[in-house]
Parts: sequence; structure tokens; C-alpha cells
Amino acid sequence: MKGFLIFAGAMLLTILPAAAQEAASPAGSQGSTTGLAGEAAPAPTPSPIVTLQQCIDSALAVSDSYHILQGNLGVSQAAYAESVSRNSFGLSASAGAGYNELLYNNGSLLSSKSSSLSSSTSTAQGAAVGVGVSSPLTSVSLSAVPFSPPAGNTPSSPGSTDLTSDLGLAISQTLWNGYPGGTAKAAEDKSLLSLQGQQISTESGRLGLIYQVKQAYFAMFTARQDLDSKRQILDRQNALLQQITAVYNLQQASAVDLKTAQINAHSAEIDVRTSEHTLRLARIRLANLVGIAADKRFDVTQPADETLPARTLGEAVSIALQRRTDLKLIELNRKSNAVDLALARGLSTPTVSVIGGVDMVIDNTANTYAGLANAGVKVAMPILDAGAARNLVDQSTRLDQVYQSQSAQLRKSIAADVQDAWESMELAREKADLAAQTADNDDLIVDVYKIQSRNGTASTQDLLTASVNAATAHTAAVQAQAATQLAVLQLLNVMGY
Repeated sequence: MKGFLIFAGAMLLTILPAAAQEAASPAGSQGSTTGLAGEAAPAPTPSPIVTLQQCIDSALAVSDSYHILQGNLGVSQAAYAESVSRNSFGLSASAGAGYNELLYNNGSLLSSKSSSLSSSTSTAQGAAVGVGVSSPLTSVSLSAVPFSPPAGNTPSSPGSTDLTSDLGLAISQTLWNGYPGGTAKAAEDKSLLSLQGQQISTESGRLGLIYQVKQAYFAMFTARQDLDSKRQILDRQNALLQQITAVYNLQQASAVDLKTAQINAHSAEIDVRTSEHTLRLARIRLANLVGIAADKRFDVTQPADETLPARTLGEAVSIALQRRTDLKLIELNRKSNAVDLALARGLSTPTVSVIGGVDMVIDNTANTYAGLANAGVKVAMPILDAGAARNLVDQSTRLDQVYQSQSAQLRKSIAADVQDAWESMELAREKADLAAQTADNDDLIVDVYKIQSRNGTASTQDLLTASVNAATAHTAAVQAQAATQLAVLQLLNVMGY
């Protein structure tokens, strides 16, 4: 009996390589096949490989959501530029001509030299030009009437042809109107904060899209790794089935052993088809995300390990508090509300402005001139507003308290999220290392049971059980490695990367 077992073992060692090679063919091996004429069929064309960076660049180029964010950013940039323009100096010029006609004169109230200035609503007599520089708080204007003839139908001396020239300079400056720099400066400040908020939102959208691409890329790479592992398992199960079948034919294995081997091989075949399905769907999802045709075949390569910018949990929390966009947006909301609060408080303060100017009239005929300078100050003080300013101050103050509470709550949440992601990453790494060791150990156990089975010291069922355990361990190792990669991505995401 012992000699027969040795003979059967020798036969198994002879047929095992051929059985393994035959089993590899239906599993989708990339090796060449032989046609009916005995010629080697051409090897299938390898699928093009796309890198992670290529996928990220393509996704940013084709993503509608990212294009919308960029469009909104452009609108905010234009709005801020418009608010800056409104708060800047502008230059204007004017030119015209006028004619004054005296309608009546009760006595000698009008003289020939004052007829053109008799009415505040009258236009300049003759041609007039002007230039002005103005901003929301400052106004400077210069006007000139080079030659002003006497007004028509005036009580001037017979034959009088006096020509006059008028030159005027007017300045107005608001010193305070409730906000440093004025309400136009407040609008510019709020517009800048709005632009910064849109910039943060755009960056947040970009990071979110990159995170999705990385997840999809790692999912496809993991699916490909899992398929490779499942094909190797199928090869081993088919080889083991061939071995058990040979032993069964020699009446050295039971029908239960043969049935178990057949079930294991069939299960491995189903696992391969399942992994092919998973890989196919992962490829489609990645293709849709990066703008590749869903029916196009392509492959991915091993992505580089993500580099953590922190060595300790404390550093990771500190970085997250500096980079998280949601926390930055709350701080911008507080700053914008601070502008509203300053404006509301300014409603209860007086508006102070000063004005001044110089007017000069030159009689070109008599070669005489006269000048007038003026200056003044104006203070406007609100008397009664039915409590509107006080209510606005109360509203902005309460809103600032809400923002403070939101910021404190979010800081605690960020710290907890980072700690959770950090510890999960460490556990995932330990599990991946343990899973790899378990898979290697189960492979050794299978080898031991093969030797023991040939020597008759282990049952066929022991070998079959060990082979199933090894297959399960290899699948777990692939999944554990994938979980580690995703755990690192999750940690970077909660840190603001």
C-alpha cells in the first residue's frame, strides 16, 4: 500500500504542471494560443495605461461642476473689480453754451455786468467748459467761461461791448459718514470678502473632485489586483482539482473529496467572474469621472503612496485647523458681518463734510477782475430713526455670536474627525500587515499539507480546507491593502487636502 501511494504521488507530480497550465487558459491568461493550423495567434493588444495625474487633469478639464465654480469665481472677480472702480476717482468733462435774455427789470436792480448772474437757474452767457474729478467722498470741479458777452436786452450803457471771463473751482470732502473710507469702501470690503469666499469654495470643489478621482482610481487598481489574485487562486484550485481527480481515479480519494475539490474550483471561477464585473464597473465609473468613453478599455498603474504632511496626531489636527475650507468660510462670514456691524453703528453718528471754492470774474474790456472765496462745514446728525440703527446693531451682534459658536463647534468636530481618521489609518496599516503575513503563512500551510497528503499523513480534506483558507487570506490581504490606501486618503481629506 505504501509503495502504491508513492507511485500515485509521482504521477501527480508529473501531471500537476500540465494541469495548472491547462487551468490557466480559461481564466483569461495573457499568453499566446495556438490556432488550427498550428500557428501562434497574435497576443492581445495591451490596454493603454492612464496615470493618476492624467485622470486628475482630465477630470478638472471636463467636470461641469468645477466649470460652474470657476464661472462663479469669475463673476465674483468682476463684481470686486466693479466695487473697486466705484470707490476710485473718476474724471469727467463738459462743454456747452448758453444765452440769457432779460424778461423784465423793475428799476435798476440789474446792471449790465451782473445780468448774466441774475438767476441761479440761468446758464452761462456764451461758451462754457468744465472738468471734474470725483470719488464717493471727494469732489473737485473746475469750470470756465472764456468769453461771456453781455446778456441780451440788459440795461447796459449804449454801445457797451464788455466781454468777461469766468473761472471757478469747487471742492467738497466728506470727512466721516459712519464707516472708515465711506459706504463705498464698505461695499468694496464686503466684495473682497465675497471674492475670497468664492476662491475658497472653488478650491474646496477642486479638492473634492480630486478626492473623488483618487477614490475611483484606487478602486479600479484594487479591483485589478483582486482579479489577479482571484485568477491565481483559480489556477491553484484547478490544479488541485486535477490532482484530486487523478487520486480519485486511482481509488485513493473519496467521492466527497472529489466533490469538494470541484466545488472549490467552481467557487474560484465564480469569484473570478465577480472580480471581472467589479473591475469593469470600476473602469466605467472612473471613465465617466475623467471624460473617457465608457466602452473604452484602459488600465491603471500602481499609484504612488500618498505622503502625509504630519508626523503626529497633534500636527495633523493643527494643519487641519489651518486648511479646512469650511472653517475659513465661517471666519470670512464673521469679517463680512463685522463690516455690517460697523455700518450699523455708523448710522447713529453724524456725517461731517467740508466745502470750499474760488470764483474769479475778469472784465476783458476794462482789464479789471474780481474774486470770491468760500468755505464751509456741514454736520448732519440723525435725530429719530424709530430704532432702526439699534436693531441693526443688535442683529449683527447676535449673528457674530452665532458665528463664534459655529467656529468653536467646528474646531472640536475637526479635531475629532482627524483623530478618528488618524487612528483608523494606523489600524488599517496594522491589519494590512497582518493580512499579508496570514496569506503567506496559509500558503506555507498548503505546501505542508501537499507534502503530508503525498506521504499519507494528512487527509485530502485537510489539503482542500487549507487551500480555501489560503484563497480567503489572499483576498483579505488585497482588501486590507485597499482599505489602507483609502484610510490615508480619508485622513488627507479631513485635513483639508
